[in-house]
Amino acid sequence: MRKPAQWKVELVDDLSDRLSKSKVSAIVGIKGISNNQLQKIRRDLRGEMELKVTRGTLIWKALEKSGVKGFENLRELISGQVAILTTDRSPNATFEKLSKTKQKSPAKGGEVAEDDIVVEASETSFPPGPMVSEFQKVGLQTAIEKGKIVIKKDSVLVKKGETISKEKAGVLKKLEIFPLTVGIDMKGALYEGIFFDESALSITPSSVLQDVSRALVTAKKLALASKFIVPEIVPELLVMARINAESLAIAAGVVDEGSIELFILKAIKDAAALSSVVSTGEDAPEKAEEPKAKKDREPEKKENMDDQISEGLGALFG
Repeated sequence: MRKPAQWKVELVDDLSDRLSKSKVSAIVGIKGISNNQLQKIRRDLRGEMELKVTRGTLIWKALEKSGVKGFENLRELISGQVAILTTDRSPNATFEKLSKTKQKSPAKGGEVAEDDIVVEASETSFPPGPMVSEFQKVGLQTAIEKGKIVIKKDSVLVKKGETISKEKAGVLKKLEIFPLTVGIDMKGALYEGIFFDESALSITPSSVLQDVSRALVTAKKLALASKFIVPEIVPELLVMARINAESLAIAAGVVDEGSIELFILKAIKDAAALSSVVSTGEDAPEKAEEPKAKKDREPEKKENMDDQISEGLGALFG
């Protein structure tokens, strides 16, 4: 049997020792992170967490040798571009800290769009030239205005789930549109023998508060709809009761101290509507008559109008 290289043995021993002494052992994804970005993240985490990037087989050997309780749960997570992280912080605090390392990054081509990539209508900094054909080649509508290339219409350059081509990645980079989010993804962690998957790790105090708030709103709506009386909905029920009582009083013509103002407002509104109808009738064209005959009819018309308004107000107040 071939003896493993000495550097591998030393690496496994060192990593195994670190795993056995740490409260939390986690497998993290580092896909898409450049070397410079990774070095910066390591500096930001220094003193709180240790990150080791190495082969998956060596990570697994170190976990086995460490004897950390529950290490078998991490086996399926060791695939692709991953690293091992050790820390004494709680799993959720570690997840929240790592989430803050994420940043926007330009596409190189070949990546899958996380969301629709939209290029908005705007004036670019590019003068007329080769860039016009590059924009048009990827489907952007352009024009030349005031010596600059202008994108005339909002366009979905890449739909969510589609692969970003090299041509589109190049255009996006020149427009300073960075569609990718890169950073360390915490795939799973062990804490005192308990395994936390990604869904459990993402539960934070703020997310719990949001869930409770949404649940309270939904519960209040349900209680109001079913008239299930609890202290939280009593104010809303009183408002609804008052509105219903006022509507019923107006419909039944019941006048009291609480509804008199509503009846006055209704009378004013209806009187204004009636006056508008009468005024419209006055303006209607009439057959030509002798000036004297028309003048003789004006008193009679005025009397009819007064009678109509009196009858309308009488009907309002019974």
